[in-house]
Amino acid sequence: MPISDSITDAALAGIAAISADAIICIDQSQRITFFNEGAERIFGYDAEETMGQPIEMLIPVRSRETHRHHVESFGQSTIRARKMSERSEISGLRKNGEEFPAEAAISHLSDGGGIIYSVVLRDITFRRRVEQSQRFLAEAGEKLASSLGTEETTASVASLAVPVLADAAIVTIFHGGAFRGVAGAHIDPSRAAMLRRSRALSPPDLHGGHPVAEVIRTGTAIIITEASAAEPGGAAFLGQTGDIFDGSQVAAALILPLIARNQLIGVLELYSRHRRFDSDDIILAQDLSRRAALAIDNARLHDQVILGLRARDDMIGIVSHDLRNPVNAVTMLAGAILSIERETELPNDVVEYSTVIRQAAEQMDSLIRDLLDVTRVEAGRLRVEAIPTEVRELLDDAVRILVPVAAAKSIELRVMANGSLPMVNADPERIRQALSNLIGNSVKFSPPGSTIELGASELGGELIISVRDEGPGMTPDQLSHAFDRFWQSRRTDREGAGLGLAITRGIVEAHGGRIWAESTTGKGSTFNFTLPVVKAST
Repeated sequence: MPISDSITDAALAGIAAISADAIICIDQSQRITFFNEGAERIFGYDAEETMGQPIEMLIPVRSRETHRHHVESFGQSTIRARKMSERSEISGLRKNGEEFPAEAAISHLSDGGGIIYSVVLRDITFRRRVEQSQRFLAEAGEKLASSLGTEETTASVASLAVPVLADAAIVTIFHGGAFRGVAGAHIDPSRAAMLRRSRALSPPDLHGGHPVAEVIRTGTAIIITEASAAEPGGAAFLGQTGDIFDGSQVAAALILPLIARNQLIGVLELYSRHRRFDSDDIILAQDLSRRAALAIDNARLHDQVILGLRARDDMIGIVSHDLRNPVNAVTMLAGAILSIERETELPNDVVEYSTVIRQAAEQMDSLIRDLLDVTRVEAGRLRVEAIPTEVRELLDDAVRILVPVAAAKSIELRVMANGSLPMVNADPERIRQALSNLIGNSVKFSPPGSTIELGASELGGELIISVRDEGPGMTPDQLSHAFDRFWQSRRTDREGAGLGLAITRGIVEAHGGRIWAESTTGKGSTFNFTLPVVKAST
């Protein structure tokens, strides 16, 4: 059964009426002949206001001439329609003068009396806003992540907010019941310093009615979207903000708490000079405040770490200079007493006590040396002077020095490195120190009558040096901590400070090598490290 033209027209009119997009028809002279409800919602005009009016009324002034030319050219072409995806983004003009981004599709046909153009236009303001918000938050995250100190991070937060979110921003850090710093940003850069200075010199009374004080007390945001809709308290506050914009009262304000790890660490103030804050502004500002709080908290922790490291370095300086001198004096005096004993017979208890004193002083000097080395390792300041070195010589030196220590526990030291070995690039003194630490560690935990083997082999352009013992071994958990500083597998055995393996790792890594341990409980442990082989000259 055929459908009559009247029914078809009615159906099309119904579809056009309920469309969320704007559907507009214009004649050959580009005057509006059809304007659906979607167009009314998007542009803010009633259909009656637009009938017979030029289409330019819906286009920003700067684009009108270009638009007319494009429409005429399209009407003369053989192309009947262009989809939204085939056209670049355009701008529309609402009745209230607001511009907005849009996408449009256009088609034309001839009805015998001229050309009729049909346009379907979609307002993409929301989509663009979402894209801009995502881009802004991504850039904000990157900028905040690259800021380290509290002062730098706080300044970054303020500068991020202006002008994307507000015309002026103040970030106040509050910690430990007191104000700890302030940053400001302004669309007029010359006034940013004024904002910072004013807030720093006159911080809000924590017991007063200033919104910042209220946010600090309650941890709840204060949102004044526009002056005309503000509560009496908010309106009174806005009336006192003329100094922010050189005498002009602000139009809207957002006072947001900065909360990290469930603690308030500051307040973010955002001020708009002319426009109101809408719901999208509020959501974006709250998202920024959350990211900012975490970044500022991390920066504050970073500052604390830096201060702690400085205090540690100061302490190490005292240890290395002020403590080492008396320790050396004790060592020398104890040695002098013992040297006298060779010429003059001294009481046995004097000799015994002097020997213990010298050993204790030497042990203290060794601990001081370890503290200095581990500090250099952590600071990345441990330097090695690598030269071509014979591996066998390094191994023999290490064994020769530690044989008396091992013999005292009835432990045998063996070098298992048969055949020729390539030369390595190494700092002999530092590698001897590393081997001494590894062998000394094995001696400490190996039972009497056991053997410690020192081996070396070449593999894949590296030389692997290993120290294998027959001690109690380590569990997987203990093995994972073996190279941590101040860690010992037997907490009741306080021989040393637990720095030897950490220092050894630093020495090996400073050579560009790797270090690792293998262990089985009850069967002993093997510590391995690599050194770069000297490349043969061509």
